[in-house]
Amino acid sequence: MQVVKEKANAKINLFLDITGVRDDGFHEIKTVMHSVSLFDSIYISREQSKNTEITLTVSGNKFLPCDEKNLAYKAAKLYLDTADIKCKIKINMKKRIPVAAGLAGGSSDAAAVLRGMNKLFNRLFSVKALYNMAEKIGSDVPYCLYGKTALCEGRGEVITKLTDTLQLNVVVAIGKDRMSTAKAYSALDEMYPYLNETKGSCEKVKYDKFISCLERNDLKNIELYNIFESVVFPKCPQAEQIKSEMYELGALCAMMSGSGPSVFGVFENFEDAKNASKCLKEQNIYAFAAKSI
Repeated sequence: MQVVKEKANAKINLFLDITGVRDDGFHEIKTVMHSVSLFDSIYISREQSKNTEITLTVSGNKFLPCDEKNLAYKAAKLYLDTADIKCKIKINMKKRIPVAAGLAGGSSDAAAVLRGMNKLFNRLFSVKALYNMAEKIGSDVPYCLYGKTALCEGRGEVITKLTDTLQLNVVVAIGKDRMSTAKAYSALDEMYPYLNETKGSCEKVKYDKFISCLERNDLKNIELYNIFESVVFPKCPQAEQIKSEMYELGALCAMMSGSGPSVFGVFENFEDAKNASKCLKEQNIYAFAAKSI
């Protein structure tokens, strides 16, 4: 029995703005995502069968669903349906990426399943076809197929590859405060009513300066930006406290990732990142050190 193994890497947002609200109700985003070394492990196998049967088992998080509510399961089913193939698929997932934290753990799992399924079936689909499937599953899934550093626009499906030279040493920390993504978007709509007029929350010059520093790997002068901080921090004060502490621990820059509540800090070297992670853990804050991949 052939078994395919895939890594599903977490992502952080180095820049995140909302530039408008679409006619379908979704928000237009402008975000720069970056893959880091924390990952879930995905193992996929198949057996011949006259009927389609997908079995998903998860270790590392007993609360995750193992049916179509899980994006990894959804990805496997979509692949088989698109290929018009009937068989038994078994997926074993070892979770390490925290859920509902702005790190795209579920989306990355789904992308890993699409990649793994395509290997399992001798690359039946092109990269473009996988991308089309990814778009149907979730907004972050297309990016997670590619990873690295990329500008994502539209709902997240319009992807522009950026520098491959970026090497970050980061600490990601997550407090106990929580705010759902849906509530975060609703709060943004209330705070920035002009988003309906298709205007971003920050000026273009800010993004241009960010990109300039990013391409030069100038982490001391780079200005990270996340519009969600303005609505999440008031509801999740521990997240804002963690961001301040990142700077106290020596971070070159720090910001919340996605709609939170995870906060990351970028450090000069990996040893500094590990030391900062240790300090946060001593305060009973979930934290881990990671690198660019």
